[in-house]
Amino acid sequence: MIKKRIILFFWILIGITAIGLLIAGAKNKGNKTCKGINIDIHGDSKNIYLDQQGLKIQINEYAGKIQRPIREINLRNIETQLKKDVWIKEAKLYFDNNQILQVGIEENNPVARIFTVNGNSFYIDSSMGRLPVNRNVLAKIPVFTGFPSNREKLSAPDSTLLAGVKNIANYISIDTFWTAFISQINITNSGDFQIIPTIGDEVIDLGNAENIADKLNRLYSFYHQVLKRTGINKYKEISVQYNGQVVASTELETTAPPNAPPKTVASGAATTITKTSANKKTIQKNTTKNKNK
Repeated sequence: MIKKRIILFFWILIGITAIGLLIAGAKNKGNKTCKGINIDIHGDSKNIYLDQQGLKIQINEYAGKIQRPIREINLRNIETQLKKDVWIKEAKLYFDNNQILQVGIEENNPVARIFTVNGNSFYIDSSMGRLPVNRNVLAKIPVFTGFPSNREKLSAPDSTLLAGVKNIANYISIDTFWTAFISQINITNSGDFQIIPTIGDEVIDLGNAENIADKLNRLYSFYHQVLKRTGINKYKEISVQYNGQVVASTELETTAPPNAPPKTVASGAATTITKTSANKKTIQKNTTKNKNK
């Protein structure tokens, strides 16, 4: 019994001593002067949109001069001030054993760049929050033009449209083929989307932002099975907005009777039918075949 009490007393003494040493060490560390700042910025993209030197200047201002005793620097206040920047998603600060202030910054990453009908431009993040355009870094993300509003608080239709922008941008960004293929996406007056490709003169009608994966899979099949035979500039307009179809239009090269019967111009997994009229040729391609990269 006495032996157990001695052991218990021994462990209590060790605990008290350890706590005392920690308190003394913290006080000693608190009296030391901060020697500098190290900033680590990370996010989901390869780009860094925040300026490290600018952040150091801001932190120095928030701290009221960083070269001062550590105990006088309010880290929580600095974190709060930093997170007021819309580009900063999270900020964590601590002092290491060398009295260096370590600053961990998680960046907000843009998913799309938007140009409004009035010519203004901004980024949106994954939560559709607005981010100002950074003049120092050009984000390699999908570009959308013709957004109808400059307002911070959007109407219900414009909010729905912005959600569509985000959905399309997210799908494009994870696919290297579409990232390279698409130059920009125009928003029409009716709220539909049109792709402008990097190669070719055609306009590609997506319709709304629903079923974007299926629409782009049909478009890929059309390019793979039809345009590689007819040439990239064969058609002026291609539409994938209709379920299970690709409809392509162009000027007729030769005049055909108005009631000419449809002519099958492709075979295999995809059926392509040409219908002739006095002014245009329309191709309907029924396919749900996924692209095979």
